[in-house]
Amino acid sequence: MDKRNFDDGWTPTDYEIYTIEEEPKVEKPAPKPAKKAPQKRKKNSKGKTLVATIITAIIVIAALLAILHFFLPQKENVYKFFTNEGTTQAQTEPVINTVKVTFPEGYTIYQYAQLLQSKGVCSKEDFYKAANTPVEGLTIPADEERVFLLEGYLFPDTYEFYKDEPAESVVKRFIDNYKAKVTDEMQAKAEELGYTMDEMLTLASIIQKECDYGIDECRNVSSVFHNRLKESKDTYLGSDVTYFYLKNMADYLGGSESPKFDNFLSLYYTYSGFRKGLPSGPVCNPGLKAIEAAVSPNETNYHFFLTDKDGVKFYYAETFEQHQQNYHLAGLDK
Repeated sequence: MDKRNFDDGWTPTDYEIYTIEEEPKVEKPAPKPAKKAPQKRKKNSKGKTLVATIITAIIVIAALLAILHFFLPQKENVYKFFTNEGTTQAQTEPVINTVKVTFPEGYTIYQYAQLLQSKGVCSKEDFYKAANTPVEGLTIPADEERVFLLEGYLFPDTYEFYKDEPAESVVKRFIDNYKAKVTDEMQAKAEELGYTMDEMLTLASIIQKECDYGIDECRNVSSVFHNRLKESKDTYLGSDVTYFYLKNMADYLGGSESPKFDNFLSLYYTYSGFRKGLPSGPVCNPGLKAIEAAVSPNETNYHFFLTDKDGVKFYYAETFEQHQQNYHLAGLDK
């Protein structure tokens, strides 16, 4: 018998016990799980960060390729830049295709050509040819009597050229600078003195080689040559620099014993027995100071000048006798 006790004090019979034991238990349905509140979707921050990183990387690479396109002259260099294939550190640096060149006052076209070739701008042969080619707007007479047609017109200055630039383009830069520097007032002064601008450039080139000092000294030297020419344009100027112009490029003229050299000697050398008056063309490319001295000489009666051994102190004379005394004073007879 079931010994279970019941709270109400009643003891059940065997039948009741059996009934109680056999009575099927009715299971209560399991409670439905409570519905969870919908959760907010988390933002996919990691994905967005990855996309932003990729976009940034693409922009940086594109910018780098653009820079390389402009600074590296050949497309294959871009590949070599990244792979280091066949390159050194120096080769991966940007290539500079321009060069600055300074042409001192008093340089000749012959010297210009050597300098341009050494800087990789153009060959000297191409430059010689371009310097003997007529230029529109310049009136230069008797070109066959000149070593270089454009001597005197290639204005000395500092220029920036492309490497391997055509010689014609190089010459044009010089001419454009000359036209900008030589004013209409200078040309008017030349005409007032009874000379063409070409003749004054020729005189300026001699002054440039004779006197590389202050403008007043250059105007004194200019007055000596003007005073000689006033007497007669057929007088002998007696300037050594006209001979050294030819001597310093004798190789270009076929040597100092060649017929070509002798021919130009008769056209340029301003001593007795050779060329009277001005030489047939400038003997260098003068600077602005020498050009101004040529068209604006000082008012003097000087017909002679010389310098001491150092070429620093100038001595002027009105007569040949005074000139000989200055020769002694300058210590040139020792």
